[in-house]
Amino acid sequence: MASLQSRASCRWHPPGEGWLKLNFDGASRGNPGQVGIGCVVHNWEGKEVASLASPAGIITNNWAELLALVEGLLLCRKLEVKCLDIKGDSTIIVNALRIGSIPNWKLNSLLSKALDLCKGFDRFIVNHIYREGNKRADELANLGVDGIKLLSLPT
Repeated sequence: MASLQSRASCRWHPPGEGWLKLNFDGASRGNPGQVGIGCVVHNWEGKEVASLASPAGIITNNWAELLALVEGLLLCRKLEVKCLDIKGDSTIIVNALRIGSIPNWKLNSLLSKALDLCKGFDRFIVNHIYREGNKRADELANLGVDGIKLLSLPT
């Protein structure tokens, strides 16, 4: 019961001062099925500075999660982010990024791309977040499943 209460009270928090936070998510209708990806970048004041939603075709849920991460990292590179706090609700993808490999060999080339992109940041951390704390990225991913593509960048 206590774990359900703590999960229900899970909330999004801004990153530390000078850092930006990337939340990423993939949404799937079927596995494999029609998927969408979403990612959002916030600054240390909690302000949304960039977001992305995109359909991604018919792929697996893990591929969608990893693709959302890669697209989010590309977005952060465009923003010239130096210190990045990465959060995702896929334990498989978060752990794969931490250890540098994934049991599904088909995903390793995309994981390699994510790892290479991470090398471009001065500092980065990656942690799992429960779905309840990843709502905005989930919302964007579901827009992608619905066929909506959007990109919001600072002006």
